[in-house]
Amino acid sequence: MSFEPLFSTLTEIPRPKSMKYLAKVLDDLNLVGAMIDDFNLVLLSGGFYRCDATWSKTATGIDQCYKVYFPVSGQAYLEMDNECYTLTPKRIYFISGFRLKQQICPKQMSVYWVHFVPESLYLRYLLDQLPPVRSWARRSAPASYREICEIFESPFSDQNCPRKDTSPAIECQIQALLLGIIARVLHSLDRGRVQAFQPEYYRLKPAFDFMQTHFRENPSLEKIAGQIGLAPNYFHRRFRKLFGTTPFNFMLAQRLNQARRLLASTDMSIKEVASAVGYDDPPYFTRVFIQQMQMSPSNYRKTHRWNSKI
Repeated sequence: MSFEPLFSTLTEIPRPKSMKYLAKVLDDLNLVGAMIDDFNLVLLSGGFYRCDATWSKTATGIDQCYKVYFPVSGQAYLEMDNECYTLTPKRIYFISGFRLKQQICPKQMSVYWVHFVPESLYLRYLLDQLPPVRSWARRSAPASYREICEIFESPFSDQNCPRKDTSPAIECQIQALLLGIIARVLHSLDRGRVQAFQPEYYRLKPAFDFMQTHFRENPSLEKIAGQIGLAPNYFHRRFRKLFGTTPFNFMLAQRLNQARRLLASTDMSIKEVASAVGYDDPPYFTRVFIQQMQMSPSNYRKTHRWNSKI
C-alpha cells in the first residue's frame, strides 16, 4: 500500500475574510432559511497529543464523528474510502471520521485535535456531501492556528489533562473556531444538491426535531412518524434514503455522543452519565457503549479527557 503525499489532489479552499463568512456562505447556497439550531455542535473531545505507532488502528465506533487536526510535527496517514491521505505539519485538516477505514502513524506525529458531531441532521447532511478530507495551508488561516494554541495546553504539559474549570468559555471558543472552519469547507458545497435536499428536509423536520428532543426516551417509530402524519414504514424509508442510517441508530448515536461528551468534560460518575442519556441500568449502558465504541466508558474517559487551558 502506498502512502505518498496526496496534497496535489486536495482542493485548496478560499480563505475566509471575516466572521461574517459563514452567513455569506449560507446566503450563497440559499440556506438563509436554516434555523440557528441547525448549526449547533456537540463537542466530544480535543487537546494536544503525541501519536506513535500505538495510534495506528482500524476505524471503530469512536471515529464516528468529524475531526479537525492541526499537525505540529511528524506525519501520519489516513485510509479514507478508497484513497490514502498524508497528514503533515503546516496544514489544517477537516476529516470525516464516518469514512475512515484505517489510521497509521509509523513513527510519530504531534497534533492539536478536536472531535465533534453536528447536533442537527441538517448540518450532518451538508458535511456528508464533502470529500472525506479537506486540507489547506496553515499560513492561509493563521488566526485558526493561534486560536487552537490558545485553547489547549502547550505541547510541554501532560497529555489528556482534564479541564481546569467547567466554565462555558472553552465551549464558546471551540464552537466559534469550528464554525469558522465549517464555513470554509462549506464554500465548496454543490448548490444544486443542497437545494434539492431542502424541501424534503423541511417537510420532515418536525419529526427530526421530535427525535432530537426525545432521543433519551427512545420513542417508537410510530410516535416519531406520527409527528408529521406519515406511516412508520414510509418515514423509515425516507429517513434512511436521506441520511444513510435508521431512526433508531440515529437516536442511539445521539445518546452515545452525549455520553462521550459528558465522560470527556465532566466528573460525573458512570451511573450519572448513563442516567443523563436515558439508561436506567448502568451495566446495560456499559455493554451498549462497549459494543458501539469498542472500549468501556471508564477507558474512554481516561483517553479522551479535554486538555485545555481554560
